Amino acid sequence: MAHIRGWKDILRPIRDGYRHLFPAPDTGPTPEERQKQRGLDRLKGFTYFDTFDQLEAWTEAESDPLQRANTPLLPRSNVAVNQQEKATVLICHDYSGNYHGYEAVQGTGVQEESYTCEYLHAVGTFIYFSHKFICVPPPSWTNTLHRNGVMALGTLLVEPQTKDSEKLLQRGGSGGTSGAGSIFPMTRKLSNIAKHYGFDGWLVNIEKPFPKESWDANLLESFLCQLQDCLGPTRRLIWYDAITIDNTIAYQNALNAKNVSFSKACGAVLTNYCWKESDAWTSKQTALEHGLSPDRTFFGVDVWAQNKTTLRHPRVTYPEKGGGGTNTGVAVSKLAEVGLSVGIFAPAWSLEHFPGCGRAVERAMWEGRTLLEDVSCSCGNAGVRHPPNRAYPILQFARQFLAGSGSFFYTDFSRGFGSHGEQEAYRIYNGQPMHSQLASQSVLPTMPRSSVPDDLVEGRVNVVSHRLNDLEGRTHLLIEAQGVKRPKGDTGETCESWLPLFELDMPADGSLRLSISSRHLLQLPDAAASFYLKFSSGTKLLKLEEKDNLQSTEAILHLGSGREALGRLCEIGVHLQAPPLRPHPVQILEVQEIRIVPRSAPSQINCGIHNVRVETRRQWKSEHRRLCWMYQAADPSRLMLLDMPYSDITGPFSHFLVRIDGLHVGRAYALEYVVPQSLGDELAGREVEVEVTGIGFDGRTLAHKHARLRV
Repeated sequence: MAHIRGWKDILRPIRDGYRHLFPAPDTGPTPEERQKQRGLDRLKGFTYFDTFDQLEAWTEAESDPLQRANTPLLPRSNVAVNQQEKATVLICHDYSGNYHGYEAVQGTGVQEESYTCEYLHAVGTFIYFSHKFICVPPPSWTNTLHRNGVMALGTLLVEPQTKDSEKLLQRGGSGGTSGAGSIFPMTRKLSNIAKHYGFDGWLVNIEKPFPKESWDANLLESFLCQLQDCLGPTRRLIWYDAITIDNTIAYQNALNAKNVSFSKACGAVLTNYCWKESDAWTSKQTALEHGLSPDRTFFGVDVWAQNKTTLRHPRVTYPEKGGGGTNTGVAVSKLAEVGLSVGIFAPAWSLEHFPGCGRAVERAMWEGRTLLEDVSCSCGNAGVRHPPNRAYPILQFARQFLAGSGSFFYTDFSRGFGSHGEQEAYRIYNGQPMHSQLASQSVLPTMPRSSVPDDLVEGRVNVVSHRLNDLEGRTHLLIEAQGVKRPKGDTGETCESWLPLFELDMPADGSLRLSISSRHLLQLPDAAASFYLKFSSGTKLLKLEEKDNLQSTEAILHLGSGREALGRLCEIGVHLQAPPLRPHPVQILEVQEIRIVPRSAPSQINCGIHNVRVETRRQWKSEHRRLCWMYQAADPSRLMLLDMPYSDITGPFSHFLVRIDGLHVGRAYALEYVVPQSLGDELAGREVEVEVTGIGFDGRTLAHKHARLRV
């Protein structure tokens, strides 16, 4: 991971206003080496195109099933209450060139965690950016983003060294599209790629002028209009503030006459990061005058701008002094005040620039948490260069979305990294202590980690908090409590604490069913733990049984009759009633999963798994083994009418759990799974037990198939 000073200043064209003036010679891998790497990356689920020739040659038939995302985009409910004066957040994920091993569709053994973004409830759009001509988000990212209701976008990037850029605007045939009567073959190709691989659109970033003989601003505008038409209303196109109507690379850091026509054609714009407050106000006016929604006008903020640099012209982002980094929330605050949206460039800075303590820095940026004194980075004095800013955390000014849809919610609290047993470590994960599982990251708690803010703790007797706890093969939400103030004398006082977990917006008319799996851990007399359901017209407690084995809490979502039955479920959380506790954490309960589905959803789905087999495949002059299977399922129309998720690729199955020779080898999000090389070599020629278990989008086991196969 590159945290050496200067790396980010070189490899950053999307935020560097100079590279188009002196394109560097291509000193990277040879075409043959690139072709080999591209073939190897296919096995990880990665799709990208380095050249126009590769793009032109693409067909659906050439794709690998591992490269396609299977999870449909969850339709989000409305934004949370009192969120109208907040800024909608777009993330442009630029992380050391991207396409890392931990982002592979199948888990890989790792020494430490990398970036997964555990604040997706505060993100509207996620752009995957890499230094490729055409950059498709890995299916691991798209699956996780869609599960959380976040749109996943790829990038069309024309850099100074990109050849044949004029082919982008080549026309073929004629038609009535976009007013110009021209058909641009590339628009259909780009649209088909987005639909086939299951992501939600493109960022168009042109960092190189077109040849003068092929330049026509109206032609580019028509191309963008047609691309938007091809993508359709459910997908998104965003213009990046680089090339202007004059065919020059001149970052405007605003929406103005130089770029508004392209922005309007796309329906959204992401500006460069060197803006001032006056640019934001004038851009809002320009957007309104041209019929472009201010909510689709994203002003860039460069997180890396806070770093120390030796460049003569260092990057600067809002605010001009100390902007970016731990002060990213200052810019989000200003844009919320203006009424525009924000595009945060490279938020993985926290993990990339602070090896070993990136999570703490990430929480300081987003939540306003205090940084530890031992935090270090290549800038030198991290406490001075990157001071914590508790007054301006991103979450305080970001528009936050409610969890789930209007009729469906599920979480098993899985994170982007997991733990495994000794056998799995030795036989699958090369002895590494953990493994990546980015595609499995679930919906994580959207509410504060504590029942009271840090600055109000001293005024409370008991404080309840939650944290994600990784165990072998799973993660659960651990609820803990501790005393912070002991009353004088034995008053016999009982204290109430309320810890919210998720905000929702669902009907409380009896049409939905709630199920929570948890384990009661509280071992204190005169204390009781419950789940609470907060409705628009009251609160209901679901008391837990005092037993330490796994229990299921079931409820129909309604509060009462009459007008109360027309209310809405607004929040789920934990309620604790207990005497003053001692000043050290006490475990209250662990929550394993929460499910809300329509009562009319079938308790059993008629489906199955069959034709489980091992196939040998060739990939770039080498062979590997794949476990493959098929499924059958009843007519999906009933599930789709109930607004239950349903995949075009895997039907009612969210994923499949794969076991080989007694080992849990991972989750599959396709109907194929690459047998890990080390395990395949160990078992070569042997007949072993294989199990494939199909899991629904609501976490239930839908089908199971057992077979004995020769590997």
